Amino acid sequence: MIHRARFWAGPALTTLLALAGCAHPPPPAPLAAPVPLGVQQAWVQAVAGPGWQVRALTDEATCPTLSWAGGQAPMTQRSEPGEAPTPPGNTRPEHKPPSFTLRACEAAWPVGVASVQLGQFTLRAPARELRRIVVIGDTGCRLKASDEAWQPCNDPGQWPFARIVARAVALKPDLVVHVGDYHYRESPCPAGQPGCAASPWGYGDDAWQADFFRPARALLAAAPWVFVRGNHESCRRAGQGWLRYLDAQTGAARACEPAADGVDEGDFTAPFAVPLSSRSQLIVFDSAEVGSRPPARGSAAWMRWRQQLDQVALLAGQRAQSLFVSHHPSLAFGPSADGRPEPARSGLTPLLQDAQPGRLFPPGVQATLHGHLHIHQLLGFASNHPASLVIGNGGSATEGRLDARAAQQAQPLPGARVETFQSHTDFGFSLLSATPQGWRLQAYDALGQPLASCTLAGQKLRC
Repeated sequence: MIHRARFWAGPALTTLLALAGCAHPPPPAPLAAPVPLGVQQAWVQAVAGPGWQVRALTDEATCPTLSWAGGQAPMTQRSEPGEAPTPPGNTRPEHKPPSFTLRACEAAWPVGVASVQLGQFTLRAPARELRRIVVIGDTGCRLKASDEAWQPCNDPGQWPFARIVARAVALKPDLVVHVGDYHYRESPCPAGQPGCAASPWGYGDDAWQADFFRPARALLAAAPWVFVRGNHESCRRAGQGWLRYLDAQTGAARACEPAADGVDEGDFTAPFAVPLSSRSQLIVFDSAEVGSRPPARGSAAWMRWRQQLDQVALLAGQRAQSLFVSHHPSLAFGPSADGRPEPARSGLTPLLQDAQPGRLFPPGVQATLHGHLHIHQLLGFASNHPASLVIGNGGSATEGRLDARAAQQAQPLPGARVETFQSHTDFGFSLLSATPQGWRLQAYDALGQPLASCTLAGQKLRC
């Protein structure tokens, strides 16, 4: 019970440790399977429409009821407990069918209601203008046998997602945007690795709880969320949990169903907009399955993504300013051991070039938000390209660095001339704050210490 409290109700404790400068407290015991507690997590999220939904995970036999002063509404079921087929992405050395013990439920946010009660959770309505946006990404603890990657999940200094959550809650955001890759515990921790000993693994909800839902619990309840899908959440990997819990499509959860033409319907989500104000919006794009290799031109997958990029152009016309949000960056550099910048590999890039030659994005897109690369990097361009913000340092093991001088002399794509460049390898998160000119971006490390401060006016980034 003591160890469960540390992760389920532990942001205050984590904050105290951080303020005390305790960089390496004794590692907690590994997370156990959820103890029956009724509603275990509850949150508000943006859904396609646009609109907002309340979501909840419960181990009860039925979905709970929302209540507020003067009213109540039952939640409906998205998915019930059960086992799912083993996804094809985890084939060595061990795999198992994902087991889902929790019931996922949903309900539309009630019109005109300021806050709702759901079990022990009080959730507030999304603000009319969403001006303070926490951005995090690539938050899970990496356990992958094929890469011999064994991140010490039990050490909050080496997997600091809970600390990041505590600092983000303290900033009182209007919105949280997660740019993808929530689930990383794909393989069992081997003997002789005490840092990850007894960790859940696989694609069931025990691993989902350990990697994301338990440490994120306080931040989930503190502000509405926008969930962006990462390649770890494709149908080849943790897609079944994604579709059950976080998918923006409402109603009964979709399934991963491979088709003969190579298209899995579960891997495609129509882009959708999230209004931030009368002038600005997010455009959320699912790039999970496209990965680093483009589909064959003219294939069924190519045609689907290409049509979705036409939808992005239509969505961009709805507001004066748009932030395009997807997991995979095209206008960025991949980190390396020696800091040498290499153009980031995204299978979406040829599709973007086909849809919007030269600029890659419609004129209304002033900046793009991404993860995937386990580093924080900010790029502004002298050429006609939107600023590129890569915020993939939310807790998963880092993968090299970038030499700033070399990056400023390089081009992530031919013709994309770098004017402003910032990068750091520290674990952390960022805060976007609306200004009369555009946005201010402040980057923080896992203990809440500032790392960078930049302004975004139109597509011009200044740091």
